[in-house]
Amino acid sequence: MSFNMYLVRHGETYFNKYQRMQGWGNAPLTDKGISDGFAAGERLSNVRFDAAYSSDLQRAIHTAEFILGRNTQSGDLKTPEQLQQFREQFFGFFEGLPSAQSAEQIAGIIGLENIESYGDLMAQLTQDEVMDAFKEADPTHDAEDAATFWARADKGLDILRRNVRDGQNVLVVAHGTLIRNLVYKYDSHETAKTKPLNGSISVWEVSDDDMKLKAYNDTTTNW
Repeated sequence: MSFNMYLVRHGETYFNKYQRMQGWGNAPLTDKGISDGFAAGERLSNVRFDAAYSSDLQRAIHTAEFILGRNTQSGDLKTPEQLQQFREQFFGFFEGLPSAQSAEQIAGIIGLENIESYGDLMAQLTQDEVMDAFKEADPTHDAEDAATFWARADKGLDILRRNVRDGQNVLVVAHGTLIRNLVYKYDSHETAKTKPLNGSISVWEVSDDDMKLKAYNDTTTNW
């Protein structure tokens, strides 16, 4: 059994615009973020979706609604099913803080040098190591580490596998770090170093025990 998962990053939010850490926070979409959703919807307008899901955070829900509102092939499917399992990584104490400041603080605690941005942190560590570093550096210890994140995200994938049938197409709207984590785990660390753009589309072939990346961070293809 396998199905096609069209995994979309939500549109730009104000925290994205201001380069702040955004995990479980609910910053609203900017005007550009709304346009990101509409643009993704136009490029996916001819795909017949058999199911649609999003994380339960507003930026993902709204982006999914914009996409489904532009779709011409999926009948009355206009609202995503919300799954907490597809939330972004939780950054704990660092939620809402400037991303560069957070990266420098974490680097100091774990002993990394020449870290001036969140991108630098992601370049020097694997995705799992970044999550574990957030947990270690968080004075409240509320941030998700890799084990906690994957226990949650894997449950979301299991829900899809139980509910989507062979050969079907499913829309999932989620978040940048979650997408990169999946790319790291199922494709390559090198590919995961590239941050997915707001509104970008990644296409996966999902089987019972594996996932194959067919397209990543695509902002131009009309499917």
